[in-house]
Amino acid sequence: MSLSGVVIVADSHMAMVLPDDISERISAFVAGKRAFPFIEKDELACVMYLYGRSAGVRQESEVAEATGLAQRTAGQMSVEIDGYLNSSAGKLDSEYIRSRYLNRELQLAVEKKNGAGRLAGDPAILSDCFAQHVAFYRQDYFFGLYGPLKEGELTADIRGALLGRMVMVCYNRKSEQELGSHPLIPVYVWFKERLQRQSSNI
Repeated sequence: MSLSGVVIVADSHMAMVLPDDISERISAFVAGKRAFPFIEKDELACVMYLYGRSAGVRQESEVAEATGLAQRTAGQMSVEIDGYLNSSAGKLDSEYIRSRYLNRELQLAVEKKNGAGRLAGDPAILSDCFAQHVAFYRQDYFFGLYGPLKEGELTADIRGALLGRMVMVCYNRKSEQELGSHPLIPVYVWFKERLQRQSSNI
């Protein structure tokens, strides 16, 4: 991997933007207040991967590195989903999944990453969560890679966070046509809400 590839990997970010209260749902599930599945079958689920979070994706070599990383990430997600689809029913049982999440929480605590507060936003947990629900409902899913995003594609309030970045989304639907809107709209809303929260806390 080239130096630019190392930078792109280090400068990437992952989040689950739909359902918009997924952090609360995961926390409630881990606490035993909810059972699996905690996303309904007809609910839209969306995972977002942001490349060039701090510095953007500017050169052709960086675009190629980000595209390669996105392809590997999509491949890994597909492997995870297939793994759950082809496993015993016990791997999609509430207690089994909760134990996986709790083990990850302990791992984060050992790594001094503030496990209790960070678990619901942890990339490993979010990937697992998406894969588990898609497998449980035997849903189709698709990936879309966009960018580097241009000024005209962004509203002024989120331009600072997304201009020059690349974004990959994964939805629990067969294709973009089933969404009813552009795949990046939930991502834009997610960023807008977080930026508003940050400004109100200043």
